[in-house]
Amino acid sequence: MIVYIIIFLSLLLTPVSGQSSEYLPTMPTELNSTRISLLTVNDGVELYTRFGHTMLRIQDSAEDIDFVIHWGQFDFSDPLFIPKFFQGILIYSMGFAPTKRAVSYYRKTEFRGIVEDEFALTLSQKKRLMDKVKENMKPENIFYPYQYFRNNCATIPRDYIDYALSGALKASMEDVVVPTITYRDYARQNLGTNSLVAWGLDAIFNGDTDRPLRRWDEMFYPKKLREHLSTMSSYNDLGLPVAAQGLLINNHMLIDIPEPEGQAMDGYLLTWLVAGIPLFAILISLFLRRLEGKRIVLRWQNRVFGLVSLWWGMTAGFFGLTHFWGWAFSQHSDLYHNLNILLFWPIDFLLLSPAVLLGILGGDFGHENWFKRKYWRKFATVHLYIIPVYAVIACSGLVEQNTSRLIIYMVPLSLLYYFVMVRLTWQGDSAT
Repeated sequence: MIVYIIIFLSLLLTPVSGQSSEYLPTMPTELNSTRISLLTVNDGVELYTRFGHTMLRIQDSAEDIDFVIHWGQFDFSDPLFIPKFFQGILIYSMGFAPTKRAVSYYRKTEFRGIVEDEFALTLSQKKRLMDKVKENMKPENIFYPYQYFRNNCATIPRDYIDYALSGALKASMEDVVVPTITYRDYARQNLGTNSLVAWGLDAIFNGDTDRPLRRWDEMFYPKKLREHLSTMSSYNDLGLPVAAQGLLINNHMLIDIPEPEGQAMDGYLLTWLVAGIPLFAILISLFLRRLEGKRIVLRWQNRVFGLVSLWWGMTAGFFGLTHFWGWAFSQHSDLYHNLNILLFWPIDFLLLSPAVLLGILGGDFGHENWFKRKYWRKFATVHLYIIPVYAVIACSGLVEQNTSRLIIYMVPLSLLYYFVMVRLTWQGDSAT
C-alpha cells in the first residue's frame, strides 16, 4: 500500500535539508550594489528531485549579504499531510538559507549541479521585487497552497519576476502555445526512472494534465523557467525592451555535476510481467484441461490467481478509492473527475479476500459460504461489461483525458484478469 502513496508524494517533495526554516536573512537596505540571481538546480536521481528546483539568490557585498530564497518548504510531520493532498489543500512555505550552506548541500548531499544567472534589473525593478519578497516574509503570508504543476518552487519566482517587470514576462509568454507536450508528458518523461511511479501517475491524472501548455505554464519546470527567461530582453522602467540586453546575464556554473541518465522498464510492461503472463498461463492450462474433459481446477491455478489478485486488489482498489475521493471530495485540479474510475473501482479492494484465501491459504472459490463462486462470478462479469464501456467513452473524444496507454495495456489486462476469474469460478472444484 505504501508504494502507491509514494506515487502521489513523488511529485510533491522538494528537499529542504540544506535550507533551514529557522534562518531569517538580513535584507539589503540599499539596492544599488545588490545582485539578484536565478539559481536552477539540476534534476536529480531521487523521485522528489526529478523536476529540479529553483531558488533566488540575493547578494550584496557592500552589506555582507548572501542568501537564497526558495518556495519548497513543507511540514511532512503534519498527520493530515496525505489527506490534505488528496483534497488539494497542501501547504508549503517560503524558506531561506545562506548561499554557502545551500550550495554545499546540493554539492555534497544530493550531488546535483546548479546554474546561476543574474537578472539584469533596474533599481526600481529590484525594489519592486524585494518589496514583494518582504511582503511574502510576513508570518501571515509565508505559507501558500502548493500545486506541483501550477503553484510551486518555479512558478512563484516566475510570478515575482513578472511583477518586477510590470507584467512583461507574462505578456510575452502567455499566448505562446507549446503544442507537443503536456503536464502528463512531463510526468512520464521525468519520472520514467521509476516504473511504478510513472505508470501510477498516468492512471491517477485526469484530463487537466492533457491540455496544451503555454510557455507561461511550462515554466513550472525549473529548467524551462530558465530556458524561457533566457530568451527575454531586459526592460527599462518605461516597460520597453532594451536592445541587445538579455534579462539573464553573467551565466556561470556554481556546481558542475551532470544530470543522471537512464530510464527504467516501462511500468505497463512491468504490469504484464507481474500479472499478464501468470494469467495467460492459468487460462491456457484451463483451456487444455477443458479439451481433455477435465473441469476440476488445479490448486496451483487457484494459488497463482490468488497471488496475482494480491497485487491487483491493492492496485485497482487504491486507484479506485483515489478516483472516488477525487469525484466526491477533492478540490485537487489534477485528480477530480477522472474517467479511470470506470476501470479501477473503489470496491476492487475486495479482491484482497480471494488473494488471501487462494494465494496464501491455498483454498478455492467454494471454500466457505461467504466465498461462493456465484458472487465472484457476478463481480467479475459486471467488470467485463463496464470495461468496454470505459474504452468506448475514452476513445470517443467525449473527454479530454489521455487514456491511450491504459487502453492499450490495462484494458486488455483487466479483461484477461476478470475473464480468468469467471473461468475459475465456473469450471469446478479445486484439486491437487
